[in-house]
Amino acid sequence: MTEWLIASNNKYKTQDLIKCLAFYGIKAVSYTDQMPKLAFPAEQTVSYAGNALHKAQFLAGKTDQGVIADDSGIEILALGGHLGVTTKRELHQDVTHSDNQTILNDLKGQTDRRATMVSTLVAIMPGQAPVTAVGRVSGTIAARTRGSYSTGFDKLFILPNQQQTLAELPDQIRIPLTHRGQAAKQLAAELRGV
Repeated sequence: MTEWLIASNNKYKTQDLIKCLAFYGIKAVSYTDQMPKLAFPAEQTVSYAGNALHKAQFLAGKTDQGVIADDSGIEILALGGHLGVTTKRELHQDVTHSDNQTILNDLKGQTDRRATMVSTLVAIMPGQAPVTAVGRVSGTIAARTRGSYSTGFDKLFILPNQQQTLAELPDQIRIPLTHRGQAAKQLAAELRGV
């Protein structure tokens, strides 16, 4: 298997996942490099693994190439049961602000800014059982967005004993520290054993 297809219409997530996978020796491209854009089914499950599997199976049914799907989210202690597996669905309800600004608004006045980012990857090769990998990192939410090396929650997320957000770290340093990078590392190890 030389080239995997990423099962996502989120261009930023796709770009980041391609970088993370490449860091661990897996070559991947956006599925739209091979076929027209598809409408993925709406996420219905209450688990990262279920959502990622659903996306991977959907795309796997339309190609004879291996596919990799990601479902990820952010869990913020002060926001209780919100976000997590429904992160994008919840944040996209506020159409007047970016996802990061919505989080910052929700955390106004909060001293507890602990958070965890989670990424679950599912890879499906033709004729083989799905392979799942999970990455999880804990840290805190910054007071404002910072950094330009990456996008999304990386601009808010600070790891323990760090002063910089993940987006302020170059890829060579950032990728092994991120939830998606850790999931990619585990997936690469799992796939080598297949």
